[in-house]
Amino acid sequence: MTVITIILLCATIAYVGHSTLMLIGLSRARFPRNITYEPKVSIIVAARDEAKNIGECLASLAQIDYPSHKFEVIVVDDNSADATPSIIASYLSARSNFRTMTAQPASGHLRGKANAIAQGIDIASGEIIMMTDADCIVSPSWVRGTVEQYNDTTGIVAGLTLLKYDDWFGGMQTIDWTYMLALASSTMALGNPLSCIGNNFTFRRAAYDEVGGYRNIKFSVTEDFALFNAMTRSGKWGSRYPIRKETLVLSKPCADVAALYRQKRRWGVGGKDMSVSGFAIGTVGFLLHALYLLFPFVGILWQVFAASFAVKMLCDYFVLRVPLKRTGRLADLRYMLLFEPYFILFVVLLPFAVFLGGAVVWKGRRY
Repeated sequence: MTVITIILLCATIAYVGHSTLMLIGLSRARFPRNITYEPKVSIIVAARDEAKNIGECLASLAQIDYPSHKFEVIVVDDNSADATPSIIASYLSARSNFRTMTAQPASGHLRGKANAIAQGIDIASGEIIMMTDADCIVSPSWVRGTVEQYNDTTGIVAGLTLLKYDDWFGGMQTIDWTYMLALASSTMALGNPLSCIGNNFTFRRAAYDEVGGYRNIKFSVTEDFALFNAMTRSGKWGSRYPIRKETLVLSKPCADVAALYRQKRRWGVGGKDMSVSGFAIGTVGFLLHALYLLFPFVGILWQVFAASFAVKMLCDYFVLRVPLKRTGRLADLRYMLLFEPYFILFVVLLPFAVFLGGAVVWKGRRY
């Protein structure tokens, strides 16, 4: 048996261990419901050139099942060049708990979307801040299902976002999101919060103020991740990442490979501030997937390769099945076979794209 074959076996064993820990974490990502807790909630939506999406987002927010006097929606127009502002204005005119503003010029650490969100939070009156994106749809139970996950020591409650798709390309991406966010949920439940996603991200206003908000956080192209890190690393508040159908948010997939590359690269660049344990998890995946790509060229026994890949597929299946079952989306598993080769490629290529890819371009801005 060659040395490279032995390395593949070791990487496979490490991947099994990593997947086992994910399953343990997911089993712990269930928390008692605080059903008597009904705080004032402020929902922040930043929108830049979202004329195609903002109407559907606002329509879903209008259907939220929570006392209207106890939640407000603040839509921040991030200097859109399309019809976004007029769509917002026409929709909000008849809703007393919805309001809008236009983001003022950025300064200091406040750049891009972080600037828009920070200005929205400035005028918010809620005890709990909830964030989603202009291309997302929330469920009527989103607010109530989220706030009942808070207790006196909880500062952050994150939630699962999956994709609303109509073709195989979108289906493949939703499996990708499922795996990525299952990892975030499981590590948080194991006491090692690594990340969250900003379109289903909620926190106490007190926790935000204690870290100084976005004005006190170094700019990042993933502003949600930067804020999450600041609050979790302060050690003052607990965090939870339940996977529940009641708090599921739906987003839209990237339309093509170029858009997907830009999305992944932005997330990767922002993720350079990941903790050591996060990089360790990434290293296991990178090594295993790189060996799969090198298989035809480095003398790995094909029997070992086949066995390793079968084991990896089983691990991924059992991990993916947990969040998809809890959210009633087991049918998404039909795209898993498309996801696997994509998963291998992007895990191997992403580090090169992050460190060698130049500036990040997002929403018409360069960072």
